[in-house]
Amino acid sequence: MKDRIMYTAYCISDRLDLNGYKERFPENLISKGSRELYYEFNSGSHIFLLSYGVIVFSGMTDAQMEEYLDRISGFAINVRANPIKDDFQTRLSKDGVQIDLSFDALTLGRFDHSVNKLIMMNLAQSVALDHYNALSQYILGEIKSYTQYMQVHGKVKLGHRQALKFIGRTLNTKNNIAENLYILDSPEAAWQDEYLDRLHHILARHFELVQRNREIENTLKIIEDNLAVYTAYNHHRESSRLEWIIIILIVIEVLDTLLTKFF
Repeated sequence: MKDRIMYTAYCISDRLDLNGYKERFPENLISKGSRELYYEFNSGSHIFLLSYGVIVFSGMTDAQMEEYLDRISGFAINVRANPIKDDFQTRLSKDGVQIDLSFDALTLGRFDHSVNKLIMMNLAQSVALDHYNALSQYILGEIKSYTQYMQVHGKVKLGHRQALKFIGRTLNTKNNIAENLYILDSPEAAWQDEYLDRLHHILARHFELVQRNREIENTLKIIEDNLAVYTAYNHHRESSRLEWIIIILIVIEVLDTLLTKFF
């Protein structure tokens, strides 16, 4: 077994077709679930596939990772042109150290598939949060541009349909985080294993999963508050337009009645 293991995670798409990939490549599959696939290869390297578009490699060279990324991209939905990437290093201890996390690496006294998967899962969640944070900041930036336009020109540039699209993107981001990431709860494998539970909490603190998730939630809340103002304004504008249409129709009806009576 290697003394050091390098992990690399990529967030490449919105979704991965795990069933399709599993049927096409059943060899070397160690474990599977509805939202994950875990492969082991003869060289001691591993691949962890997550349904929310993240791939984690351990113990692979850059050339090997590129080869598998090309293969897996054929099963990805909405592939990203510039996938987000993150690295993490683990050392295997021979002097009795159980778990020690320094600035640059994690040192472990135990290493098996459960430990390996737990490390890969936390790294996957970290890189997924990077993606969701970038997405929420991008949406917020767009909303700010409309707010600045309203401040300068005194009118709203954001239409009702555009506002609904923003609302859809915001809610979809929140739903994806809630559906796919174990931010607040320990994974099932750690429920009955004290070592895994401790390791999970150490990694969650190291990657600041809870704090980063809260930051994304706060950003999405700001977006929702802004969109609520725009939606209310658009509803008011639509109501005013309907009122004017009704007034104009009444005026036309009155004029038609007068013209008919006198002419």
